[in-house]
Amino acid sequence: MSSYYDDQEFTGINYTQQPFKKGEYDNCTFMECNFENLHLSNSTFLECTFINCNLTNVKFGGTSLNQVLFDGCKLLGADFSVCNIFMLELRFRESVLNLSNFTALPLKKTTFLHCPMAEVDFTNADLSEVVFTECLLTGSTFEQTRLLKADFTTAIDYKIDPTKNMLKGAIFSKNNLSGLLQSTGIIIK
Repeated sequence: MSSYYDDQEFTGINYTQQPFKKGEYDNCTFMECNFENLHLSNSTFLECTFINCNLTNVKFGGTSLNQVLFDGCKLLGADFSVCNIFMLELRFRESVLNLSNFTALPLKKTTFLHCPMAEVDFTNADLSEVVFTECLLTGSTFEQTRLLKADFTTAIDYKIDPTKNMLKGAIFSKNNLSGLLQSTGIIIK
């Protein structure tokens, strides 16, 4: 039987030492909790906030994430590609997303604020109107990605092949155009 939690705060819980109860969490806050290597599969998080939590290598198989904010979290290797896409809505602020996977997800209007995002996979994702504010995108994969009206103005170290992605209306800083031209073999000095 699934548990239901509404308007609750969970602080300092180490779920690697104490079981995480799968269920529906509505308007809950998780602060400084450790979810490392945990299976959050088939749980529902609606209007929840994760603050300074460790979600390294967390398993999201079938998990519903609707209006969820990750603030100051460690999400190394998190595989979001297996989340339930119905009403999927995420926001990230000052969270480490290195090696995370967003393959084929509808992430329209998602915000990434001040997030290190090395080696993140965005293959086949819909990133229309996404904002990457001061995000480090070293080695991240953009292939067959919808980047319509996406904002890369302050993003750095991205490599995006304009022939393999949809970029209409995307915004880039003229100082970082080398990330768009690298696939052409053009040298910029």
